[in-house]
Amino acid sequence: MNTSIRLMALLLTAVVLQRFLFDQFRVDGVAADAFLVLAVTTGMVCGARRGAIVGFFAGLVLDLLVVTPFGLGALAYLVAGALGGLLEGVVVHSARWITMLVAFVASAAGVLFFAVVGSLIGTAGMVEGHLITVTLLVGGSSAVLMLPTRRAVLWASADSEPFRAAVHS
Repeated sequence: MNTSIRLMALLLTAVVLQRFLFDQFRVDGVAADAFLVLAVTTGMVCGARRGAIVGFFAGLVLDLLVVTPFGLGALAYLVAGALGGLLEGVVVHSARWITMLVAFVASAAGVLFFAVVGSLIGTAGMVEGHLITVTLLVGGSSAVLMLPTRRAVLWASADSEPFRAAVHS
């Protein structure tokens, strides 16, 4: 099975997890974002280019499931996936928490990008006081969920490009 098919299977798994698990467990009205976790983790494991591609398709799926301007999720998650890959490439890893911090930063950036661009194109209520809470909770959940997701992305990309040694630890 090639990498694209495996990544599509992971995206389908993210849909199921998001709709039937993560959306049911909210903290302060905020749910973990399986699509964002998949985009950022793919970027961290496979590089910025593949992270951007997976982020784009994960964002498109999100756009089909929520009521926001179509394409906003695709654009924001493309940026988050690429940023995850770029940050992973420049950070020296001496501890697992640094890898988790990269996931936190990339996810938080994706949430902020989504809110700011949504606000710029006229969507009301995107940038408000609750945005900080959303950013911190989604970023934190992404940092934790990145660890098991990394294993799945490693499986999906097993027959493709070489991996970074730091990601395997």
